[in-house]
Amino acid sequence: MNSAQFAEPVEKVRTFLQTNLSGKPAVVGISGGVDSALVLKLLSISIDHEKILAFFLPDGKPPGSDAADVDAISMATGVPINTINIHGIVTAFASTLDVTDSRALGNIKSRARMTVLYYYANLHNGIVVGTTNKSEYYTGYYTKFGDGGCDLEPILHLTKTEVWRIARLLDIPESVIAKPPSAGLWEGQRDEDELGMKYEEIDAAVEKLVEQKKPPSNQWERRVSDLIRMSDHKRRPPESML
Repeated sequence: MNSAQFAEPVEKVRTFLQTNLSGKPAVVGISGGVDSALVLKLLSISIDHEKILAFFLPDGKPPGSDAADVDAISMATGVPINTINIHGIVTAFASTLDVTDSRALGNIKSRARMTVLYYYANLHNGIVVGTTNKSEYYTGYYTKFGDGGCDLEPILHLTKTEVWRIARLLDIPESVIAKPPSAGLWEGQRDEDELGMKYEEIDAAVEKLVEQKKPPSNQWERRVSDLIRMSDHKRRPPESML
């Protein structure tokens, strides 16, 4: 992607953000990963920094280098990132419901983060900005009413491969870009381990199945096709009789 090709998609996102925020504050959760880092960078070049409310919401001690990466993201974007530990919220839910399943607990964490972001959006009359990419969206790799709960999705049209590419062009710290993708919902959780394939394979399959509307012809495309089918409920509004 040359500079001209790069400028156009970034300018489109800037216009999207400026138009849909309409002067209201943007509230965004920052994980230390590349998707939220790119969204924060795009916000930082689109609206006044005073209008950006960014939050790092770890459950207890942040895993690995997340805290250091959040600091690096703040430096790279010029936007302060507030840390709020949600361990007490998650513990209260887990204790009250006697949660023992790690996946169920992971979804509770994601929905707790959504609740915190919407609290600050309510407080400041702001708009919650999501960080889900196209690869996650079509494979259903996000929590319904968790990280999928937001008002705007500025990178939903970008595959993970495109996110990495634009992140490098916008000078996101290499430590953030190079780290193994993880939702950070439990210790040692890795996106590609759970999905059973690399993002490059997912992105190629999404391009063929969704954009070109061609049938699957190999194991990766069949796997992604199954994920798209099984996660269809996440992309549809609630059924009703209206």
